[in-house]
Amino acid sequence: MHDDIDQVIQRTRQYWFSDGIVEISIGLLFLILGLYFYLQSLLAPGSLILMLLQVGFVFLLIGSIFVSRYIVTKLKSRFISPRTGYVSYKRASKKQRTLSIAIVCVIAVINAVLFLSTPLSINWVPAVSGLIVGSLWLISAVRVGLLRFYLQAILAYLLGALLSFTHLDLTQNLALFYGVLGGVLILSGGFTLSKYLRSSPPLKEEPQT
Repeated sequence: MHDDIDQVIQRTRQYWFSDGIVEISIGLLFLILGLYFYLQSLLAPGSLILMLLQVGFVFLLIGSIFVSRYIVTKLKSRFISPRTGYVSYKRASKKQRTLSIAIVCVIAVINAVLFLSTPLSINWVPAVSGLIVGSLWLISAVRVGLLRFYLQAILAYLLGALLSFTHLDLTQNLALFYGVLGGVLILSGGFTLSKYLRSSPPLKEEPQT
């Protein structure tokens, strides 16, 4: 019975990700981060704008997450609800939301510490970023049970490790890391969404009597 309950829970989680919209929203978030680091690579060290960008990293990250959630809600209401009906999920508790924000802050602090540390540590920032993002994606893959999530986690690990051995500037490496991941997630989510829309026509409204 316990196994049956676990399977039901996993299928429910899979349903939330079955249309690819979450991947598209996270891909957009990563593209924003990629653009953020690319802009940093264009600015002179010690410039006021560069310092403001670095200080605002945490706020950008948290704000982008809320925007990403808004995009998911709107897209699901626009494209998914007319096909499968509205499905209400239990809202995350205050404790869970606080934990999520704490994780984001920890990721930001780890990257900031490595960024300001020795040159050797700076070289490994992409690898650490790949380890963090890949591990979070791997946890999602285990919880949801989708093959493409495992592949995306592996990509994050490999991409972060490979970029750590390049001769590019740190901000260029991070721009490539998040830009490539963002592009892959958007392509994967877009393909999944397209397949979902083709296989799930809109529900026909029952004629009123």
